[in-house]
Amino acid sequence: MIGKGFSISLNGKQRNALAELFNEFRIFQPEVDAMAVADLFYCRLQKPLIVRNARLLCYIMDYMSQQLMIANIWQTIAEENRCFVSVKGKPITRNILSSAKYCAVKFDTIQNKDIIRQYIDIVKGLH
Repeated sequence: MIGKGFSISLNGKQRNALAELFNEFRIFQPEVDAMAVADLFYCRLQKPLIVRNARLLCYIMDYMSQQLMIANIWQTIAEENRCFVSVKGKPITRNILSSAKYCAVKFDTIQNKDIIRQYIDIVKGLH
């Protein structure tokens, strides 16, 4: 699953911080480490990450896109590189990601969104 990445450059501190964010909010099963975060964003995953909460994942990824940390076509990149599967093992497509993002943003279903935004802002500033 090696292909076009998310157009991001992460240092070690940023990878660690993003792993902490994903794990704190239980986005993936099992938890991820800094190497898995790097493999995700550089599209070097050997197997897809199992997503426990697609809406929350999409909220995080969408905010990262708004902050110009990742490409705005992140949903397409994720699908083309088969980055995510559901807990039932089904591939998470661009359409699923788009629907999850819409629900997360439109219906304001994300708790702690201010904490997530602050965390990502901190990650962005780490050098």
